Amino acid sequence: MARVEGWDDEARAWVPYPMMLLKLTRQCEVPKDVVPAPRDGEAPVTRPSWWADMAQQRRATEEWLQRVRRTLRGTPTVLLAHGQNMRSHWTWLQDGTVVADKFRDGHAPSRRLDPDLRLVRVRTARNRETAQWWGVNPDGPNGLAAHLWTDPTADPDKARVFWSTTPKARTFKLSVAADKLAPRVNTKGKVTIDTDKAAWNPGLVEIAVLGCHPGDGDVPEALALAVHQLRQAPDLPDALSLPLPLHLAGLAQEYVLPTQNEDGGEGREAIDSASDADPDTGRPRASRRLPSRRRRTGSSLL
Repeated sequence: MARVEGWDDEARAWVPYPMMLLKLTRQCEVPKDVVPAPRDGEAPVTRPSWWADMAQQRRATEEWLQRVRRTLRGTPTVLLAHGQNMRSHWTWLQDGTVVADKFRDGHAPSRRLDPDLRLVRVRTARNRETAQWWGVNPDGPNGLAAHLWTDPTADPDKARVFWSTTPKARTFKLSVAADKLAPRVNTKGKVTIDTDKAAWNPGLVEIAVLGCHPGDGDVPEALALAVHQLRQAPDLPDALSLPLPLHLAGLAQEYVLPTQNEDGGEGREAIDSASDADPDTGRPRASRRLPSRRRRTGSSLL
């Protein structure tokens, strides 16, 4: 039976997703008095500079990528990277650095992709990086169409950037013609006011196929369509803000936030405050279930 798996960096192996979450929880326990108080006359403990700390994190990220990539050789793999989450640590994902159909995960120059590897970067509306959107209807109110889109001016055989849109969530019943500035006439011919109602529109998700093998028959649009379809999990009624593998990887961050271990005293509250939140926006979700399809995810960075 298919299953969800995650990367265990200690065992250097793929393990069931629930087991990975349990190991993350154990690894991130904060022992009592882990940092001793300075003695009289001693200087307090100082943290490294931001630049030194970021450089060390980038090296650790690239080393982690190298370890994971070696385990995937010979296995057809699509590597999904959340742009807003990953590009500061894996600088190859940045627009001014990345080169189509190349790959770099260290100090060595970029090289060709492994034969079985494809690289796709996903960006969401976080920090307003993708535009607001709507579907233009010449014969009536504009709407919110669910589809995979591309630039109509781009060459269909060379397009690498696509946009994914999904329907509104079921919990938002407000009409797409709602207006917070003035009354409107609804479909029943009655005047209604929407200024007191909450409204929400699904965000625009950018899917950039950064690396594939067109010479071997890869079609970037087909890869983007597969990522688009992964936003609709089989056992969730509404679309996810991220493709399912990235969604599950993002949820893992709830298990790596510092918590007090059993020796930390009684009555101590856990520091974890990200309770059942959307990993992209941080907003709470109503429910979450573990899908049964096989997906691999390494950490909240992917």
